[in-house]
Amino acid sequence: MNQMTPAMQQYYSAKEEYADALIFFRMGDFYESFGEDAKTIARELEITLTTRGRGKDGKEMPLAGIPYHAIDNYLPRLIKKGYKVAICEQLEDPKTAKGVVKRGVVRVVTPGTAMDPSMFPDASNNYLMALYGEGKDFGLAFLDISTGEFLTTQLADSSPYDRIASEAARMGPSECIMPPSMLADEKLVERIRELKIIIHEYGEDAFGQECADKLLKEHFHVSTLEGMGCSGLPFAVCAAGAALQYAVDTQMRELSQVQQLKTYFDSEFMVLDAITLRNLEIVKNVRGEGNDSTLLGVLDDTKTPMGGRLLQKWLLKPLVSVDDINQRLDAVSQLLGSTLVRFDLRSHLSYVKDMERLVGRVLYGNSNARDLVALRRSLEAVPQVTESMEGYGKSGLLADIVSQLFSFRELEELTGLIGRAIVDEPPVSVRDGGMIKSGYNDRLDELRGMSKSGKHWIAEFQQKERDRTGIRSLKVGYNKVFGYYLEVTKANISQVPDDYIRKQTMTNAERFYTPQLKERESDILSADEKMVALEYEILCEINTVVASHAKQLQDIAATLGMLDVLANFAEVAANNNYIRPGITSDCKLLIRDGRHPVVESAVPGGFVPNDADMDCQNNQFMLITGPNMAGKSTYMRQIAMIVIMAQAGSFVPASHASIGIVDRVFTRVGAFDDLASGQSTFMVEMVELANILNNATPRSLVLLDEIGRGTSTYDGYSIAKAVVEYIHNKGRVGVRSLFATHYHQLTELAGGLKRVKNFHIAVKEEGDDLVFLRKIVPGATDKSYGIHVARIAGVPLSVTKRAREILEDIENESAISMNDTRAGRKHRNNAKYTQLILFDQAASAEESKPHPVLEQLRELDVNSLTPLEALNKLSQMKSRLEQKG
Repeated sequence: MNQMTPAMQQYYSAKEEYADALIFFRMGDFYESFGEDAKTIARELEITLTTRGRGKDGKEMPLAGIPYHAIDNYLPRLIKKGYKVAICEQLEDPKTAKGVVKRGVVRVVTPGTAMDPSMFPDASNNYLMALYGEGKDFGLAFLDISTGEFLTTQLADSSPYDRIASEAARMGPSECIMPPSMLADEKLVERIRELKIIIHEYGEDAFGQECADKLLKEHFHVSTLEGMGCSGLPFAVCAAGAALQYAVDTQMRELSQVQQLKTYFDSEFMVLDAITLRNLEIVKNVRGEGNDSTLLGVLDDTKTPMGGRLLQKWLLKPLVSVDDINQRLDAVSQLLGSTLVRFDLRSHLSYVKDMERLVGRVLYGNSNARDLVALRRSLEAVPQVTESMEGYGKSGLLADIVSQLFSFRELEELTGLIGRAIVDEPPVSVRDGGMIKSGYNDRLDELRGMSKSGKHWIAEFQQKERDRTGIRSLKVGYNKVFGYYLEVTKANISQVPDDYIRKQTMTNAERFYTPQLKERESDILSADEKMVALEYEILCEINTVVASHAKQLQDIAATLGMLDVLANFAEVAANNNYIRPGITSDCKLLIRDGRHPVVESAVPGGFVPNDADMDCQNNQFMLITGPNMAGKSTYMRQIAMIVIMAQAGSFVPASHASIGIVDRVFTRVGAFDDLASGQSTFMVEMVELANILNNATPRSLVLLDEIGRGTSTYDGYSIAKAVVEYIHNKGRVGVRSLFATHYHQLTELAGGLKRVKNFHIAVKEEGDDLVFLRKIVPGATDKSYGIHVARIAGVPLSVTKRAREILEDIENESAISMNDTRAGRKHRNNAKYTQLILFDQAASAEESKPHPVLEQLRELDVNSLTPLEALNKLSQMKSRLEQKG
């Protein structure tokens, strides 16, 4: 067996303990990786893979490394791809170490436990999700160690996987941990991975209730979890305990920034499942990227990172309490009516940095002096914000905010401390000095004086030696390895005095020192080292003071975030002509001149507004027909977005809006294949439809777009009709529903189902051209204008021309008289094209014998019948056939 060096023994020891992680092994100025880790890191980071020495198997050892100072550039790339990385540091100073330098893993970085600012592409939360349960009961916990936010909930549902996926989609964790027993559930794992969440296995013991309960009580220094609302929720406790334990295990330190655990219940919020979030593009566009062309993108003009995170939460979890919604709307209304106050307020808020993460880094121990300066400037803005808000101290949400802001005035002393101690533009590194202001610490000033006088002596010494030797190019230099030296070029070596002692030979020069220089070097370096050490000590003392105010600082950050969102809603309403919606507890949904907020922002001034008038008694079901591209889907989506905005506390794009509380929004729009799991477009459509029909409540809002179009005409029409009837008659009476369809036969349902109303998108035909008026009006249409859409989309003219010929043939066939002759039947049987046949005549041995129904058919004037009259006639004929049978 190949003899390993002590350093490689350390490496293999770390690898054995953290087998599921890549090891970053600190060696001098580099983080090295070896073996399979090196191959992976070289491939993923696109860096050079080399070899050095031999591994345990005697073969050449693959090697890849990165400079230690470049870790912030490389590490996020590995974490984003789902890898765990264990950071193995040098635990002692190599200069003073005896033998091999001690090394050990100091933290494990995973997607859900990242702390460094370089890990976060934006201000969004970075949640770790823990999942635990059995049967129909599951606990979920979400922990963001960068902000200290910690949430848990427990779900009980007959379809738990849907609920879990919906909650995960709303929270958007970057990593999920679950025990081996649950990881074996392939269906559950697949639902989580569909959301692009990285899953890691975590020990079963950590999810034990006794273990979790004990850990949470110890961490929060409480004797019971009742005050956190989860004492009677065993699975929520198990998930929360596992999340905290995992974070502690990976960070290898106490997470004092996690100051509280909040339990929430989904009954407090409107439920928006993963499908609805995708289809409506609430916070991410349909491609799963950024917030371009999303509701969040339109509404987010917040000034603080805390406000940006809170706005996203409010949009993903709209309220269902009329009083709570109106509290938000009252605050927005007040701010909207005070333009100058709002301007000053938002101006002051723009100076507030990410206080939650700044405090988190201080408590975690990886903050620097720049973080303290950012915290000081944020706190300096609070009195100005408070002053702007002095007129709102009477009642309501803004009054509560003002009261809380006044209570934070005691933090002015902390602000002053940071201001007196830390320079305005400190360096990034905390180990190089230059952070503390002159005059703050007497001993530091004394050391600085010694260092300054020593450097002044060096300058004088250089000039003195030039004069003594006559070497004008002679210079005194310094580096960390050799200290101070006298450098003389090779051309002047003959002029070097005898008391110069050679120190280093260079290509074009020689370096020397003198006993006098060596003595002074010791004094200067001693002063510099002591000065840097003292600055770091002072910085740590200030961090301790900041840490003692952590809860207050987190509270003020949350308060400023809420104020930021409310002021943001007011600003957006002012800029986009939004109005305050009325919120009611009934099922009324009345919108006048409603507009799609995202589409409107893309085509300012060109959006055509539309109305909506729905309730549970008379106008429950809007059946919408009209041409392709006319705007049916846009119309339906805008209604859902207006409802979500209203219940989030925002004003809405309309001239009037009265919103009866919606508990869930369901959507079945668009076409998405799931080929990876073997599901076609139609299968996906049916799965989503089943979810809606099984889970919608009388207070839900349902959007259905082209149900049944993924299969044959017969099947599709049958399913679509059955869905309309089910929602109206049997399954979910009261569900406010919008149904866009090209099955024009469905419009006849309005004649028999009293709460179904027909609407269509108006168009204007001008010869062969078609003008989309984008206006929804009562009544039905029987044209789809698909060929016209194909033409304007650029389909070759020969194709659209031929399509028109085929369409004319089909329409002519449907207009053939129902004359019961063999020739007529033969013509129909030989026809090239068929439409949906609602009934047919079967040839039989008794064809020659006149039948009462056939006699009745002969007497019908088919061309003059309305669709409703035709259906009534068919019903009568069917009854006669059944009686005769």
